[in-house]
Amino acid sequence: MAFKSRISAITDHTEPSRSALSSRASNTTNVANIKTPVSRLNKSDFARSRSWAPPVSITPESKALESIKERQWKRQPKDQCGPTTKPLLIVDVHDFEIYHAPTTDKRAYELISLHYLEVPVSKKLCFDGFIRVGTVNHYIQAVGIQDCSIEGYGDEENPGIIAYIRSFASSKDQSLEIWYRLRNATPNYQRFHEPFLWVAQLGKHVLDYIEEQPVHSVTLLSFRKAFHSWLTGRFPNNNEFKQWHTAFRQQKDFRIALHAYIEYFYHQAFNLSTSKQLLNQPLWAECMAKGLTFVKPQQEILDYTLATPDVYACFKHMYFGEQIRERCPVRSVQLEQERRKRKLGIAQTPHALGSRNHLHSLNRCQPYGASLVRVGDVVVFTPEKNDGMIWKNTSWDWLAYVQDTQLLDDGTQRLYVLWIYQSCETNIYKAEYPFKNEVFLSDNCNCTEGELLSTDIKGKYNLDWCPPSIEKDRLFIRQTYITQDSAFVSLRDEHKTCVCRKKDVFLHCPGDTVYMGSTLNEEEPLEPVLIHNIHQATGLVTVRRMSRLKRDCAEIATRAHRVDIAPNELVFTDQYETLAMSRIQRRCSVKILTKSDIESNQVPFPYNLGGAGDFWFMAMGLVEANGKQHLVYLQNLPKSFKQGPDVLERSEGTLRGLSIFSGGGSLDRGLEEGGAVKIHTAVDFSAEACHTQRANAQDPENLHIYCGSVDDYLDTVLRGKDQKFIPRVGEVDLIVAGSPCPGFSTLQQDWQSSQSLRNASHISTFCSFIDVYRPLYGILENVVNMSSTRKGYEDQNVLSQVVASLVSMGYQVNQFIMDAWCYSSKQQRSRIILTIAAPGLNPILQPWHTHRRAHKDTKGRSLGMLPNGQRFGEREYYSTPFAYVSAGNISYGLPNIGNSLVQTCIPFPDHRLPAIPSRKDRALLTCIPKNPPGCGYKEAERLGLIPEALKKSTRSDGRPYARIKEAALVPTITTTSNMRDNYNGASVHWDQDRSISILEARRAQGYPDDEPIIGKLKEQYKIVGNGVDRKVAFAMGLSLSQAIEKNASDFAANGMTPSASEMYSLADDTEDEKNVTSALSQEHRYSGSVAKRDSEYLELDVDRPSETSPRTSTLSQTDTVQEAPGLRKRLSQHFTNSIGRLSLQSPSKNQTLSILTKRRREPDTGDEEIVTVETSSPSERPGKRAKPSRKSQSSAVTAGESHRKDSMSSSGRSASSSAQ
Repeated sequence: MAFKSRISAITDHTEPSRSALSSRASNTTNVANIKTPVSRLNKSDFARSRSWAPPVSITPESKALESIKERQWKRQPKDQCGPTTKPLLIVDVHDFEIYHAPTTDKRAYELISLHYLEVPVSKKLCFDGFIRVGTVNHYIQAVGIQDCSIEGYGDEENPGIIAYIRSFASSKDQSLEIWYRLRNATPNYQRFHEPFLWVAQLGKHVLDYIEEQPVHSVTLLSFRKAFHSWLTGRFPNNNEFKQWHTAFRQQKDFRIALHAYIEYFYHQAFNLSTSKQLLNQPLWAECMAKGLTFVKPQQEILDYTLATPDVYACFKHMYFGEQIRERCPVRSVQLEQERRKRKLGIAQTPHALGSRNHLHSLNRCQPYGASLVRVGDVVVFTPEKNDGMIWKNTSWDWLAYVQDTQLLDDGTQRLYVLWIYQSCETNIYKAEYPFKNEVFLSDNCNCTEGELLSTDIKGKYNLDWCPPSIEKDRLFIRQTYITQDSAFVSLRDEHKTCVCRKKDVFLHCPGDTVYMGSTLNEEEPLEPVLIHNIHQATGLVTVRRMSRLKRDCAEIATRAHRVDIAPNELVFTDQYETLAMSRIQRRCSVKILTKSDIESNQVPFPYNLGGAGDFWFMAMGLVEANGKQHLVYLQNLPKSFKQGPDVLERSEGTLRGLSIFSGGGSLDRGLEEGGAVKIHTAVDFSAEACHTQRANAQDPENLHIYCGSVDDYLDTVLRGKDQKFIPRVGEVDLIVAGSPCPGFSTLQQDWQSSQSLRNASHISTFCSFIDVYRPLYGILENVVNMSSTRKGYEDQNVLSQVVASLVSMGYQVNQFIMDAWCYSSKQQRSRIILTIAAPGLNPILQPWHTHRRAHKDTKGRSLGMLPNGQRFGEREYYSTPFAYVSAGNISYGLPNIGNSLVQTCIPFPDHRLPAIPSRKDRALLTCIPKNPPGCGYKEAERLGLIPEALKKSTRSDGRPYARIKEAALVPTITTTSNMRDNYNGASVHWDQDRSISILEARRAQGYPDDEPIIGKLKEQYKIVGNGVDRKVAFAMGLSLSQAIEKNASDFAANGMTPSASEMYSLADDTEDEKNVTSALSQEHRYSGSVAKRDSEYLELDVDRPSETSPRTSTLSQTDTVQEAPGLRKRLSQHFTNSIGRLSLQSPSKNQTLSILTKRRREPDTGDEEIVTVETSSPSERPGKRAKPSRKSQSSAVTAGESHRKDSMSSSGRSASSSAQ
């Protein structure tokens, strides 16, 4: 559109577009001066008129306008004025400032940018300056602003704008329409005015773009790429546009900037003549401008927590049980549930069997008499008195599975057994477990304990192993209890042999990129190397070094003009090293990039994450010429080099995900980035969170968002109501939840309040959703304090009850602590992650750490105590390739915004505070010393740096106004930013006098800079603090991908198998329930699942290097680089090799921090070159019996480190923490 200009007779400048003018009624401004008592305020934050005498006398605005009209105004020709239009007078304003009116109590005289005049609410603003028309010049002061107008809309040639303001007095002129044209701001006000001009110009482009698009076609996604293309096509060679775009760092994605100023743009659009067309776009509702919503909020009906009958039975006794109500699913939903459970191989329960249940004979202990004990028998004996000293309240017989026997000279037998645990002997001993007749095989053997003889045995039991249906009065086993992790996994045949009796293998081959243990500056980082050759006879391996460009080649990189080098960029070298196999650790992924990739900074995801997920990239090699080392770009690599995949796979076979308590979707998107799942449905009560979820969805049109209560959603599912955004049973493969943490957070003031109890009760909601949908996998996140026991309820434990509920459903369950800093995050945030997997599927393992803190800075922590006094779920510590990423990185590349009073950062729109601090807080922050690091109010007060007028009246025992330590970690980001809070941790910037900005909080939580967060500023911060750390979510996504890859080859991600009829007798949907039988065999169909063979990724004609150490070779070999054909195939190799892992013991009064155990993960199977290694003796493991003769032994291997298999996917773990 184009606006015609009406030009007054006294000026050659264009008028403001009348269609862009707003009408705003307000009371007359009282400009009486007020003073602030605070003396340490930054003078540049205030208008100079607050304490400044102008060089000329102040002229009242009315007299100044009369003077201009009398001396300079020439009447406009009649043909330029309509019959009802007043003549237009443009008055230039120079040397101006705009600020809060002096009558404003809290913000009087504070400078402010003009685009905040009407947003988020109308404000009383004033301006000072010299007004000039021709030769008439007057200085006016404290002139109240009524309106602002922007000229330039529709101009296709000039990208710039002209800004006008109108005062209350000028708007009342009877003869003229008077507008002030803003010319030159004071030097002090430039930092407020320049951002306004940039925002106003963006508004011109946004509204011009919208006007050219069809109605209902412009969405937030339009501003990711299409808007930039339109802009560059409109102003292809315009220098003014280029300068404007450069200020925005020449970004192509304008979504963040658009949303940051959406209220201002809406206000501008509303006052244009084409407002009806401009506002008839989904964009405004997607960004929730003026309270509009795109996602329809659902009415909250239920005021209690809803649960399925089985889940209710598990949680009704808990301290929050009165908040829960049960509801049975309708018959149609029950049938869908039973079909789903049969398909997944989940045993039918007595409740499901109903009247068809026929009881077998009762379990009885059968004495052996003269018979020999046989391998496979389940024997029973009475524990000794010493055993009761460890296992408190032991009043029951112990069961054990006989894996081997030895006939002694006296005719008795020595029995080698695996202990069988009852539920009261596991981590769910404080929970109500529905099946008292269920027991669990364990990975805990008696190989290193005192002898167990056949004369100790009372008899044997006949147990049901993996029964298709559960009988009420028969003992049965369907899962193995992993003692080190207190995890429950599906029973497999290999579980019947302890790890002591298994052979370990070295599962790497030439061309693999792996980590090598090393020592550097008294630390032991893992170093990426390329396996060149394996010497099977000697147990040695020859590797080719890959140096780190930033750490190892800084001086050479400078000569090569390389700057801003990522910590995970490698350099190929000609250095070889021969070392023991024990020094080779897990695999890593290395991607080869081109020179153009590096120069354009186009590092593909996930190699651009600084090493998170063990992803590295390499583009250069190190060569020597004329006695100097030089960097050259790579051309060719050894043929056997297997580099990382190009992109993460996102095939049609991904899991279908349902997210509850999804918040802004950080956990969901992190899981999706792992490549194994796509979230199809999300449920959350917050409208802002739901809109944020949609704004960042890869396919927002196919993401079904339920903006309402999870209880109302569950009620709809249980009633079988057919709604398009609610999937049916069988249509959900993964359920992910971050249940409300306030119910367990240490920050809550009253955990017994009604709201806190309701929040806590929603932990059962995850279990109810699992019970209804019966997915393949599930992931639950919450604060670590969820595992704590409440005072007065010492016999209850929330985590134990959750685990018990899920295990009783037949699911494999694991839980562990994930520290965000171990996965490249910059904050000190720890959370419980609980994962489940359907029977027979590979469980989701705890991801490997890639970053570490110093051992002395890492406190021991666990998830609780076992009945034998041992701790479980302990924090792990072991060597990693990287040190932790410090807090200083959240401000990397960001401009210094001082105290952020401007609240507009052009290059980074979200680099602003959720709320402008008060004057007193701003003054107080200038008193907080920056050195030594971490100072706060207490330190400043102790040093006498705080004036009396700023001192707090109450004593501060916590850490108010504390600065974050730049070299340490950012304290946990919470839902509010309150630097006055005594208990919330440091939140003040280490170098600037302000709290951290929204963008810095986003970075601390791992949010990418380009993801918009919808809502007002405080709501944005709340969404950030309420989410799961993105780096943790991504690590879990990779672990999920690994689990999917390792499942049986006939498994499809939607839960169907090509040969399902061969494994199950599945009922037709219309078949009567009583005719359905199960053909599930004792050996589950997934028991034989293995990882993909490395031979799939290797050419068969690879040239084998010689056994001897290689000569120095060049980097220009005429070989081609081989790529792995997909991430998930790569992940099956990537994560499953061995490495020593240490658990950190939770310190007690009488103990210091100590290293307790070592852990091993399952290596890959089926590599081309495998070295079989014998294990001479098992490592120390928790003995169930209290035998004083038990010795602590460590693994010894013939040829390198013993690679113990991880029973989470195959066999038993090696060790558990020693008793406290």
